[in-house]
Amino acid sequence: MFTFSQSRDMEQPASTVWDYLVALEQVPLWEHGVNEVRQLAPGDLAIGTPISARRVYAGRETHLRGEVVTVEPGRSATLALRGGPHVESLVTYAVEPRGEGRSRVTYSAKGHLKGPLSLLQALLPAIGRAEARKNLARLERRIAAGIPPRSMKPTPGP
Repeated sequence: MFTFSQSRDMEQPASTVWDYLVALEQVPLWEHGVNEVRQLAPGDLAIGTPISARRVYAGRETHLRGEVVTVEPGRSATLALRGGPHVESLVTYAVEPRGEGRSRVTYSAKGHLKGPLSLLQALLPAIGRAEARKNLARLERRIAAGIPPRSMKPTPGP
């Protein structure tokens, strides 16, 4: 099993950061290695909302499926993902207020890999934290630049 977590303080209100975190179709614009994320049911994220993703692992694109397993609107959401090298992985995006116009955003992951990539589970926390640091910095730049958190057109279904 692997587990890791990385946080970043941002000079942005928690409500603003939350809007970006739940704009799943835009995750590929700030999270390295993610080619696509789709919310497969309309509406706000809720427990059971199905998710589809395409991500690159070891130079190979793979398709992941999953669902939202927990959600605290405005605070955190956890996605369960399966497929590719994942037996199952839980990814959590969370944000907490840290005072006037400030917040802390945290990316956490835990899970089990299968196949040859399971040999990397011992290294994954260090690799994951380093990647999450870069990803959260990219997210912060997008927010600071005023790039809207959601596209104007809905993401098509499967």
